[in-house]
Amino acid sequence: MPDPKHSVLDKAETIARRILERLGSKVDLKLSSASEHVLSPNVIGDLASRLENVVESNLQEDEQRVRRVAPNRFKVLFTYEETSGLSSQYIEAVGKELTATVSEYITNLRYLTRGPIEVEATRDLFGKTTTVKVATVNDTRQAAGGSDPVPEANVGGTRCICFDGNEGRHFRVELKPDGAPAYIGRVAGNAMRIDDPSVSRLHCSLSIRTGGSIAIADVGSANGTYVNEQLLGPDEARSLDKGDVVGIGDFKLTVSEIT
Repeated sequence: MPDPKHSVLDKAETIARRILERLGSKVDLKLSSASEHVLSPNVIGDLASRLENVVESNLQEDEQRVRRVAPNRFKVLFTYEETSGLSSQYIEAVGKELTATVSEYITNLRYLTRGPIEVEATRDLFGKTTTVKVATVNDTRQAAGGSDPVPEANVGGTRCICFDGNEGRHFRVELKPDGAPAYIGRVAGNAMRIDDPSVSRLHCSLSIRTGGSIAIADVGSANGTYVNEQLLGPDEARSLDKGDVVGIGDFKLTVSEIT
């Protein structure tokens, strides 16, 4: 009979590995060779378990008065001491991987949500212990478990950007002003996956700026990110306009539409 402790540890180690896979090759190599700059699988596994417990303790009733509406927004607040040696990219990747883990848990139990699921990981400079906060936020996207979407009036500022790529390929990315950045990279799980050796696992990100424009930033890729043949600096974010040409590894992506 399998030991449940082993299955929990295996799950935690899988999550920890996927967090590194979400990072670009330079960051991945740096973190994987310095254990003090990553969270241990035990810590990550504990966070996953706490999020599952938060889901169970915050279920709400649906229209048939059945408790199966799960919260869809979570925030993990790390203490400064726990994250002082971690990069902001790594902390962001923790949130993205925990988002996938919680989404799988909610879907497997056939719970419903009122909008897309998101786990944000961040630092709490004044916190004494790591805490998990929860909220239920309405959105127009299809809810987990197949429930109907909520009215469109609850969403504001969502934007889409489309690219024409190599060999006639087309890409479309949807962004929310209050959501996490959308990533472009080589591995599955990115908003845009380009499976090519010249592209890093996590190559660059797209996000909405305060004024509503869409910006692109490199996230430690091996071969850099270019906009109209100009290399982006390590801390630089560049706004994109229709017709701009983005270079990612050996790929050229032309912005065909922004809505």
